[in-house]
Amino acid sequence: MIIEEKEEPEKSAIAPQKKESVSARTKSALSAFRRLAFSNPLTGFGTVAVIVFVGLSALYVLTRGAIAPYSPTAQNLLNTNAPPSLTHLFGTDFAGRDIFSRVLAALPVDIGIPLFIVFLSAIIGLVFGMIAGYVGGLVEEAIMRVCDLFLAFPTIIMALAVAATLGPSLLNAALALTFVWWPPYVRLVRGGVLAVKAEDYIAASKTLNSSFFYIMRKGLFPNIIPAVLVYASLDVGTALLSLSSLGFLGVGIPPDLPELGAMVASIMTVVYAYPWEALLPSVVVLLIVLAFSLFGDGIREVTDVKVRPHMVLKNRFLGAGLERKERNTKVS
Repeated sequence: MIIEEKEEPEKSAIAPQKKESVSARTKSALSAFRRLAFSNPLTGFGTVAVIVFVGLSALYVLTRGAIAPYSPTAQNLLNTNAPPSLTHLFGTDFAGRDIFSRVLAALPVDIGIPLFIVFLSAIIGLVFGMIAGYVGGLVEEAIMRVCDLFLAFPTIIMALAVAATLGPSLLNAALALTFVWWPPYVRLVRGGVLAVKAEDYIAASKTLNSSFFYIMRKGLFPNIIPAVLVYASLDVGTALLSLSSLGFLGVGIPPDLPELGAMVASIMTVVYAYPWEALLPSVVVLLIVLAFSLFGDGIREVTDVKVRPHMVLKNRFLGAGLERKERNTKVS
């Protein structure tokens, strides 16, 4: 009985500490996200827009298209080229299909595939860039010359060739763009590794006979990943434009699949008579690219002091105000 009475207070004393630590971590994570996502009005707009577009695409997939007012593939030849109205928010196309429903159906494709391309390219860039920067020698020369070979060709031309060779498919379109998308990440990571490798703590780790993977995981990766995240967030919009270009040219994307670039291409013949059919999907592409660009620019401003002049000026003004206040209190 005495042991039980001693154990119960210890458990009750530990439980609040765990709750407090979890709540403190949650609060710190939320405050860090607010500082990152709403550092300025433009970044806040980009963050909200990214959340809205990603949320709509995820909701469309989870509900299996139930959020769309009409079927994106259902044709109604009695109601073709209808202008925007309360019944059809974006109007209908040449086949009588609801454009708003087709835009919703295209969001998972036009957001999911660019994210997949950027993620896979970043992984490839991290692996080969860290090896090239840390090992050096012939290994670095071989990896960088292969990157130069890929960068010597225009990205969209090589992606068109690969996509035409593989055939029309979502997976083939993603692989075609990934095939030509990874070299800039290798160059970025290699440059970061060369800068970090000269630091004293890397030399100390080598002196202590730390393993290659330990130095990569503890010394290089934490210092390189912020730059990669910034570049990747800015690169999502570019990947989306390239994917839309493939869809516009009719390569890689199946013709019956709703995709924003393919939607614009399929209605170019009637754009002068019914401009909303090409304009509204193009505006959606513009907003998605702008949202990811503003969000990535906000991440860069928060992580790098050199490229956030408005935040530096704000800190200077606040610092000047604090110094003035301190001087007044000392005089009084």
